[in-house]
Amino acid sequence: MKRLTVAAVFAAAVFAMASTPASAEKTRIAFIPQLIGIPYFSAMEAGGKAAAEAFDVEFLYVGAPTANAAEQVRLMENLIQQKVEAISISVLDSVSLNPVIKRAREAGIAVYTSDSDSPTSERQLYVAQALDKELGYVLIDELVEQFDGKGRIAIVSGESTATNLNAWIAFMQERVAQAYPDVEIVDIRYTSGGSSEDALRQAEELMTRFPDLKGLVAVASTTVPGVAQAVQQAGLVGEVAVIGYGSPNTVRPFIKSGVMAKSILWDPYQLGYLTVWAGKQLVEGKPFAAENDVPGMDEPVRYFEDEKILLLGAPLVITAENVDRFNF
Repeated sequence: MKRLTVAAVFAAAVFAMASTPASAEKTRIAFIPQLIGIPYFSAMEAGGKAAAEAFDVEFLYVGAPTANAAEQVRLMENLIQQKVEAISISVLDSVSLNPVIKRAREAGIAVYTSDSDSPTSERQLYVAQALDKELGYVLIDELVEQFDGKGRIAIVSGESTATNLNAWIAFMQERVAQAYPDVEIVDIRYTSGGSSEDALRQAEELMTRFPDLKGLVAVASTTVPGVAQAVQQAGLVGEVAVIGYGSPNTVRPFIKSGVMAKSILWDPYQLGYLTVWAGKQLVEGKPFAAENDVPGMDEPVRYFEDEKILLLGAPLVITAENVDRFNF
């Protein structure tokens, strides 16, 4: 009789464990960067981990060492199979990713973008580092003042399909057309996988083809070192201004040596933190307010309901005066 009782208790315990709702486990929030192993996305990863600890969720950071849209699709398919609760992604190619975003939503997963958007997709939210227009306008303003508003400039970007990079370039073009009649964008080059080596080659070719260039813009953070090195090696420091979207740790040696005067960015650590908080809100079905007080962040975070954009803040201008304040 005692054996039966023990067996019954054991069976009941097993049944209770099997019947424990999945909600007892931590919510899994995944982020797919454009590539891994660079300071920018490593800082986003660190911010995401900090938020996961603060908000008691599990953070999954999954990416590839090179910028590859097909690999992003594969990673997202894997996360769908794992039945994670939320997936965020920095979009490389909206054409490739929109169908898998749709499949993830149909599977009941919260899906949103961060760092780079796909506004034509079924994503529920875009966690934006700064408004695309502000990023494009501020960069041009900060560059043009370095050569007194007259001259030719060229752009070296990352992958040609990257929606965030293309949006910034479009607003750079708009700003030049609107405010700087004596400035001409002579060429826009794209790099394979956003590689620094390819960026160096493209910058060298641009300076050869346009020997009167006044400025070079490195759009992807990975292209900044290549463009800066090209100007340095050509002995054109002080003659060709270099600016881009580079992290403080990336641009520090070039700012200290005088190759760059400024870089435009934001705090990717805070962006990663906000990305995880936003995922938790989506999974729990909590609405966003026009202004949101996010625990652990100093300033209220604005939400634009029509565009479904959660905005980190204004662009950060990195200079010799403030570059050493940051470590990312």
